[in-house]
Amino acid sequence: MLRSKPRLISAATLLGCLGTLAVAAASADTTEGGWQHTVVVYGMGAALSGDATVADVTVPVDLSASDVFDALEMGAMGAYRADNGTWSILVDATFMGLGGTAESKRDIVKGDVDMDQFTLMGTLGRYFTRHLEGLLTLTYIDLSNDLKVTLRNPVTGAQQTRSASADASWVDPMLGLRYSVPFADQWRVSVRGDVGGFGIGSDFSWQGLATVHWQGSDTFGAVLGYRVIGFDYEDGHKGSRHYQRYDLVQQGPLVGVTIAF
Repeated sequence: MLRSKPRLISAATLLGCLGTLAVAAASADTTEGGWQHTVVVYGMGAALSGDATVADVTVPVDLSASDVFDALEMGAMGAYRADNGTWSILVDATFMGLGGTAESKRDIVKGDVDMDQFTLMGTLGRYFTRHLEGLLTLTYIDLSNDLKVTLRNPVTGAQQTRSASADASWVDPMLGLRYSVPFADQWRVSVRGDVGGFGIGSDFSWQGLATVHWQGSDTFGAVLGYRVIGFDYEDGHKGSRHYQRYDLVQQGPLVGVTIAF
């Protein structure tokens, strides 16, 4: 098994940055109105596609939402948002442990991937208008991967297996916009788009999110939406045993419960 030594950025450093953003937002303008706090616990039926490469082992990843549920070993998702009408703060955390297999026709090539992914997003928002926000986000991504490729000779049936393991973590700055507007009593629709990476963490990362929120009471509500997250991360020299590249897109519907206070 090959173990890579990627660029590491500690979660403590990221949380320190997010704390600085939060303090800046809270102290910048608290006279516009009181803060509204919302906690969201949600689940996401995510399809996963792309390629994962460690050293000279590349495994294509193509998991539908049902495949992800079948392969899901562990998952947890939650978010917190604070909003005072001028500034907003959002912290969103997800963890998924996945295992899957991809096979070519006639079972000549088989790829296995075991992937743990933790994502922590911290966003500072500033309202341009009543409904439109500009967003500055720091996204921390931590991946742990075990890849295996098995080649079978179609004539003799002999098999050859190559495997590799690696951990990678990085922080992507992202810029975005969010538009949110009520369209009926107790209902609100929101759309959000972000782009980032810029070669600082990943080469490129992006996110799209559309949600419909129903506020059933002053405290409890529900949210339904669709989310797409993609990133293209590369580390090390291609061909070396420390090389890594992850070009992955995760997308799917989400549903959750909101608690406001």
